[in-house]
Amino acid sequence: MLLISNAVVFGLAFIGGLLGLQLNLPGVGAGSIREYVAYFGAFWPFAPEQAWRFVTYMFVHVDFMHFLFNMLMLWMFGSEVADMMGTKHFTGMYFFCGIFAAVFSLAMYWLGMTNAPIIGASGALMGIFVAYYKFFPNRMLLMFFFFPMRIKYAMWFMVAVDVFMAHSSDGIAHFAHLGGVVGGFLYMYFYERGFGNLGKAFAKMHGPKFTVHPGGRAESESRKESSREPDDAIEGEVFYVDENKRMDEILAKVNREGINSLNETERQFLLKASEKLRRRRGGF
Repeated sequence: MLLISNAVVFGLAFIGGLLGLQLNLPGVGAGSIREYVAYFGAFWPFAPEQAWRFVTYMFVHVDFMHFLFNMLMLWMFGSEVADMMGTKHFTGMYFFCGIFAAVFSLAMYWLGMTNAPIIGASGALMGIFVAYYKFFPNRMLLMFFFFPMRIKYAMWFMVAVDVFMAHSSDGIAHFAHLGGVVGGFLYMYFYERGFGNLGKAFAKMHGPKFTVHPGGRAESESRKESSREPDDAIEGEVFYVDENKRMDEILAKVNREGINSLNETERQFLLKASEKLRRRRGGF
């Protein structure tokens, strides 16, 4: 959906430019469709009260190479990050990092370090790249399509380039890139510490629950659970005979909430299922 949304906005601007379509709205003046898309969608740091711009600028690309490179990055890195985090967290991180990149650029504007408008998904994508760096630090990529480099080094190489080029006036929003990186590390900090499990923390605040046994003895459920070994079977637990059904349920959970949401039993099930599949296919 993110790819499609970016493509629709780019297509509107690009086709409007090719056809030479013009608008002349009162109070705005004459201009092409592409100019209107950029004018109303870009983030202007001197107009922070126009709150929609904190989101819309992420979907505005008026240059084909800018659009192509950003969407290639979204496809290459975003798909695996979404598999690891789940759709909910991936989408949340994308928008959080994009908005944070705009806020960071606004702060730099107030400090007198930039006054340029911002367009494009680069800030959000730099945040997504931070997540990729966290999940796959030793993966190799071809930097600039030629130089092999591990993700854990490429991450900081790109940060260094943005810091060095921040005042170059090259038309690239380097402060937005840096803001996306900061936003990415912030999101991953809380994600890795389980801020997606706030409901469990809230439940714990209500104290332990008690059950009454036939003999009239009350016992804390939380105490029972803490004394139970992680791999012990719970009385009355439903065991799955159909492994395919179990696998489908676990994969659906990963898609919704990310791989970190799996408990130890579910992780072990996946590992054993993968090993069986590998042996069945004659793998090594």
